[in-house]
Amino acid sequence: MSAEWSAEFCIFISSSLKHRHLPKHEFQSQLASGIAMCFNGTKDPRDETMTAPLWAKACCQATPAGDSVCKHAGHFVLVYVSYALLKECATYLRPDLKGDNQKLIGSLSALSPGQRSWLAELALRSFSLDKDAFAGLISSLACVDLDYVHAIQSNERGPTLFHLLQLKLVNEVVLCHNKAERLAVWRRNFDQFRWFPDSIALRSYFGDSVGFYFAWMHTYSVYLLGPTVAGLLCWTISSIVSYFPDTSEPEMPSRTLLSIRLVFTLFMILWALICAKMWSRQHAYLVESWSANTILERLTNDYAWLLRLVDQRLAFHGEWRRSRVTGQLELHFLASKRRLRYLVSGLVIVFCLSLAAIVHILLLNLEGFVTESKSPFCYVSFVGQFAEDGALFDPNQSGFWPYVPGIFHSLFVYLMNQVVFYHIAHRLTDFENHQGTEEHNQALIIKRFLFEMLDAYGCLAYLGFVLSDREALASLQLTMLTTNCLRRFIMEVFIPFIIYRFRVWQEKLTSGRKKRDDENRTSGSGDHPVWWSDLRRELCADSYEPFDDYLEMVLEHGYLVLFAYVAPLRGAALAFLTILFEAHSDALKMLLVTRRPSPRPLVQGNYVWLSLLAAQAWLSILTNAGLVIASLEPFELDISPSMLFLLLEHTLVLLGLAVHFFIQDVPACVRDARRARELQQIQFFTANPVLEATFE
Repeated sequence: MSAEWSAEFCIFISSSLKHRHLPKHEFQSQLASGIAMCFNGTKDPRDETMTAPLWAKACCQATPAGDSVCKHAGHFVLVYVSYALLKECATYLRPDLKGDNQKLIGSLSALSPGQRSWLAELALRSFSLDKDAFAGLISSLACVDLDYVHAIQSNERGPTLFHLLQLKLVNEVVLCHNKAERLAVWRRNFDQFRWFPDSIALRSYFGDSVGFYFAWMHTYSVYLLGPTVAGLLCWTISSIVSYFPDTSEPEMPSRTLLSIRLVFTLFMILWALICAKMWSRQHAYLVESWSANTILERLTNDYAWLLRLVDQRLAFHGEWRRSRVTGQLELHFLASKRRLRYLVSGLVIVFCLSLAAIVHILLLNLEGFVTESKSPFCYVSFVGQFAEDGALFDPNQSGFWPYVPGIFHSLFVYLMNQVVFYHIAHRLTDFENHQGTEEHNQALIIKRFLFEMLDAYGCLAYLGFVLSDREALASLQLTMLTTNCLRRFIMEVFIPFIIYRFRVWQEKLTSGRKKRDDENRTSGSGDHPVWWSDLRRELCADSYEPFDDYLEMVLEHGYLVLFAYVAPLRGAALAFLTILFEAHSDALKMLLVTRRPSPRPLVQGNYVWLSLLAAQAWLSILTNAGLVIASLEPFELDISPSMLFLLLEHTLVLLGLAVHFFIQDVPACVRDARRARELQQIQFFTANPVLEATFE
């Protein structure tokens, strides 16, 4: 690919498409060729003198006999976005650069490869082809309603990719890997030993959103050194104190150990609150520094609301109206309707969470954790009878049957979260009809996190607040911290890599059979088909899902913070080691296992994952205060437990408010940069004679 082409995309044809008269393979091949003809310019990407904005190539090339040559199982279209189209898209974002070509070229050159890829994807999604030519392609398909064809011809110029996705002719657009750049990033991270992956190189290749994930993980690992040192110090002191008990009654807890625990809990709460503020400052600083470019500085900083208009979801629907801001026609969805849909979504989520809580209680009854003597209000006799003494699932028995409820619990929870609640969250988020991609993703993350949080913290909360079993709670936390890392590596890296290699093997068999059939037919063809081996990762790998990576880190943060009073003192050290392992496995997964993530810019505003971390930090005040009061029950106190809880909780809230107001969310350098841009705009208006006369 020459320097005139900025990015390469793979548009996948829907594998479920069928034709009334043509075979499925032949119909999809013709569709790919037709879409390529619509997108295609007049030049080849190897031609240095290209002038076309786009150039496309179908996966199956026609032979002189009129047949198609296929070297792969699926069908797709390769689309090359030109540098000229990139410049046009940049001038759309910054119209003032249209008259200054030198500054425009300099701004594009200053963008990172990931930022240029995002701009190229935006240009592709916004590109509109000739309506008549595109409608001719659609009308030739027997699987498309003719009314939609007339709507395309009569409508204003609309993005071609929008129509293709609406008609379900294509199902995904994937940014192809740049082999040279990916190899360079691989060498920087894995050719030599590194304590932490190179977040700068990963951000440059994968984009700002992925770069922030690794930058945040690096900061998180550094901040964990504080709890690690404090936890190991408290663990050492506790081990020494345990040899010299300060009470004559063995069943009574040691006051010294409780004091050590209380100090460590206070430290963890303050650490979580301070980290939440520092991560907000880091986010604001990186948004400012990574968007220090003429093209992006206003879009991602001062006018972040414009990104919702520029990066509009293809599935967004509404009524056409004249914009009150731009004066142009735009799709608008009434805020009152969206609030009503929020209410419906909230009710459905509450119902699903209640149903999930009931299922968890029933499964805990089946495992024998819930007994009639300890928690009669949660005990269900017709389920709990199978876990009683001498019953089939008695946990005190030996053999295979006592482990069946635990295995069934894990499988059932996995199906609920990854299948049932996953689709419910997606359906509810689509039902809310968000305009921007960022808003849609944030709403989806919140819903999925609520479902996952119940599974992650539900059993811990039951052990800590209902049974008041500190030893069992600490043991379960230690098990989660030590096993989750290995489980994540197996589920997110090892198994997907095995599946990817199996798909490559299947694709190789398919292409080998078709290659033998097509060798004779391609002898007279001057054009060569697209070899699947050049795009094996795009064809055979799964798409990257950032939700699971962030979720595991946030849940691990919750294990350390929400139950800090009973958490293992060595838990922070284990978390530190698991984060280092997780960071390297995530980098390995993105470079070797999954497709290239779609680049996303980092935008000013509240980052949803940082908001969830801050919410956990504030929630830890309530949970740890409750655990402290529960541990003081064996002692005779002159004050009631409820009053002591209120005093402790209010004191911690005051400390949290002091941290909140003492540490600003935005660094001073970022505030100065924003004010400098505002001053430049004021000077621009006052220096323009026409505008100055208008204001006078």
